[in-house]
Amino acid sequence: MITWLLHSRRRVLLLTLGLLLLLDLGRSINARIGLSEPPELWQPDPTVYANLTWPPGTNLPPDASVGQRVFAQRCAVCHGPDGRGNGPAAPSLIPHPRNFTEGKFKYKSTPAGKPPRESDLIRTVSNGLHASAMPYFHDLLSETEIRAVVAYIKGMSPVFDGPLPDAIEVPPRVTSDAASIARGKTLYSQFGCVACHGADARGGLPLQESTGYPVLSRDLTAPWTFRGGSDPEQIWLRMSTGLTPGPMPAFESAMTPDERWDVVNYLLSLTRVPPWEAGGKLDGPGQQADLLKRGRYLLHAQMCGICHTQTNPIGIYRGDDFYLAGGMRVGAYPHAVYVSRNLTPDKETGLGNWTEQQIANALRNGRSPDRLLNSWAMIWAFFHSLTDDDALAIARYLKSRPPVKNHIPPPLYYGVVETIAVKLTGPLPEGQPRVLTYSAGNFGQPSLGPYPDLPQQLLIGGQWVILLMGTIAFVFAGPRERRFPRTVKGWLLTGLAVLGIGVGGLAGFFLYYTPTLSFIAPKEIANGVLANMPHVDSAKHSSPEQTAMVERGQYLYKNISCNNCHGPDGSGGQKISWLPAGTHWTRNLTPDPKAGIGAWTDKEIARAIRSGVSRDGRPLHWQGMVWDHASNLDEEDVRSLIEYLRTLPPVEREVPSFRHPDGSDCERATIYLVEDRRPGCS
Repeated sequence: MITWLLHSRRRVLLLTLGLLLLLDLGRSINARIGLSEPPELWQPDPTVYANLTWPPGTNLPPDASVGQRVFAQRCAVCHGPDGRGNGPAAPSLIPHPRNFTEGKFKYKSTPAGKPPRESDLIRTVSNGLHASAMPYFHDLLSETEIRAVVAYIKGMSPVFDGPLPDAIEVPPRVTSDAASIARGKTLYSQFGCVACHGADARGGLPLQESTGYPVLSRDLTAPWTFRGGSDPEQIWLRMSTGLTPGPMPAFESAMTPDERWDVVNYLLSLTRVPPWEAGGKLDGPGQQADLLKRGRYLLHAQMCGICHTQTNPIGIYRGDDFYLAGGMRVGAYPHAVYVSRNLTPDKETGLGNWTEQQIANALRNGRSPDRLLNSWAMIWAFFHSLTDDDALAIARYLKSRPPVKNHIPPPLYYGVVETIAVKLTGPLPEGQPRVLTYSAGNFGQPSLGPYPDLPQQLLIGGQWVILLMGTIAFVFAGPRERRFPRTVKGWLLTGLAVLGIGVGGLAGFFLYYTPTLSFIAPKEIANGVLANMPHVDSAKHSSPEQTAMVERGQYLYKNISCNNCHGPDGSGGQKISWLPAGTHWTRNLTPDPKAGIGAWTDKEIARAIRSGVSRDGRPLHWQGMVWDHASNLDEEDVRSLIEYLRTLPPVEREVPSFRHPDGSDCERATIYLVEDRRPGCS
């Protein structure tokens, strides 16, 4: 056999190429099947997080009451179908949605330990809770519907069975003079307010509610962030009633009414000038000098948790015990199949051995200690313009998180021939995929077992062995007298052939590995991503304060990944298809009055960002418009984003309407990177 093979170089060449192609085909097949099913598919206890049919309420019986229907359509995505605070969007919300079955409400007019009055609940449903994920509904629900859903909520807890308590009577306000403010300052320290809100009253301390879920102490110098309102009477009530189940205690018994007014006067004296008013400046959690606190804020408002936290089949994040532990399958054909990295500080499987600078470099430049990161799998190009402090802040917070053990397998790459061929048919040089896919479940391994990339290693190793043996066999194949050129012309032709093979191999190498080539500067890739982003012209703004807010808004638009879905110019139109959620297209965010959001009010835009409620009342899926994460944005940043969106050049681009799930949508959550206006998985 060997003698027969070595008798002809053509035979050696054909056999070598055939074996290489066969192994290459094996790599493509392995990329498709190696990570086809997750080793672990998490399903939460439904009393903790419950599945929900989308759109909400479509599975209700025809005879459902008005209150039940309104609750299912408007409330269940956060508060859960049974009102336990166990909605599918709940894991990302800080603070956690209220559990109505406990009958504990923060914003009320009744004494601590007593249920709220119906008027308190009606006020909350009508007006929402300011600067939070709880939206206002007075423009979407009739008075009858609001009363019906309040009655339905009251029926979830036995605390409403008895007679309701009287409201606390708010006495006249003590005059806010220097003496009252001085007394309030003393009381603020004497009663331990400093422990949670700080001596400077800036808050931001991570605390826990009685339920065990996280909550941050309020920045008392920014009354525009107060959930229950910033009127002096409302602040006095909050001091009187407390914020159960939060850690804020009630002071009705500890302080006299006048003492509570003194504290209110002191707190209001600390109010800083809002950044949208003359003389104000941006000074929210995104500007904190403490980088750990800033990183906590940025990460929870960012998109990191979307890919780096596994989900169940309908998109509920496993955020309580596996937050940021990675394991999500990301398909970026024809580049590879990736599994999102474990971002917890576990030393064996996460970032425990990385420095903060290495994490920041990976986040902004796609350079990790062990490999270059493909910008289609880890969208680092959208984070490239993060400031040094913000990148290090996120890194510092990641290093402070509890470690979670989850072994993440390396990417599975498609065969060389298939990858190059498909890239040549698409946009060059970056080889943009047509779609990106995201799969539920954990494709990592909490306990180390056989890695799914073992077949890939064997196939790649086999290709190198075949290439080496084929080269040696080619040199020594054929008659001895014909193995090497015997003339100058022969050597010249051989050299040209070798040069051609080398140039072709080099071109193939570039095509195969683009965009993960070390000589391509990260800035060049990032500039390509942001090429169509409009320039902010500060000369057009009415004041330095507005300029600062617009610039902050543009910074957020780029770096919390609004740009990733809505495009650099904000015109939207990106298709997303997934069986549990249906087909929708990202909104045109430009100020065009018909195709965009030019006719929306600021409050309507803020409600969509934080609460996933469109202007027409349609609920937005938390995996489509990531409002569950954006709900953690500070009021200053939400207003800055809106200011920036108002400056975008209007684009008259109509976006298709949402299409309900009907069985034709993609099994994996699929984002289309090319324009596709057809519903379903196309």
